[in-house]
Amino acid sequence: MSPDWISALANLMTGLAAVVAGWAGVRGLNAWRTEMVGRRKTELAEEVLAGFYRARDILTWARFPASDDNDGGEDDRPRAGPEDEELERGEIFTPVDRLTKESQVFSELQASRYRFMAYFGEEAARPFEEIRAIHSEVIDSAHNLIRTYGQEQTGSEEARRDQWEAAIGWGEGDGDTLRRRLDLAVKAIEQTCRPLIEERHKTRRNGFV
Repeated sequence: MSPDWISALANLMTGLAAVVAGWAGVRGLNAWRTEMVGRRKTELAEEVLAGFYRARDILTWARFPASDDNDGGEDDRPRAGPEDEELERGEIFTPVDRLTKESQVFSELQASRYRFMAYFGEEAARPFEEIRAIHSEVIDSAHNLIRTYGQEQTGSEEARRDQWEAAIGWGEGDGDTLRRRLDLAVKAIEQTCRPLIEERHKTRRNGFV
């Protein structure tokens, strides 16, 4: 074989080696990117699911009657007298006070909404809207009850007041529609987050990071 052929063959082998190395590098980079995206999705899923659990517990506590905190007894509404009226107004405002104290939890949860949409899609992020709607409904209902306190209610106004009372946790019992909405929102976010979290835990058990 002539020196020219040997030189050409050497150049060809060098070029092929560079192509193979480049292909392997690109493939490795793509695999690394895929792994990083998967890890970030799982971490976000864990963060969001924990946030939803906290939000559910806080909303449940916020709607727990203040009178039950004191003596565990039943509410004896309607009340009479200035002191009793002041006490009742305080009980109406209790959900707002409790939610205000935990406002950072809801702020952090809503702050993660757009990242969640970027990874999982807009439809999967709809439970965020439901949590925000429930949070607003409790607060708005308490303010409406305070605003209309002592006013005579008839017909549709009385029905509307019943809705406001139900929103802050008065008199719902087993028929608590707001609690059902809250549970459904949590279940919906679980359907998106739980498979990723369980897969990561399974991978860790098998000895992989």
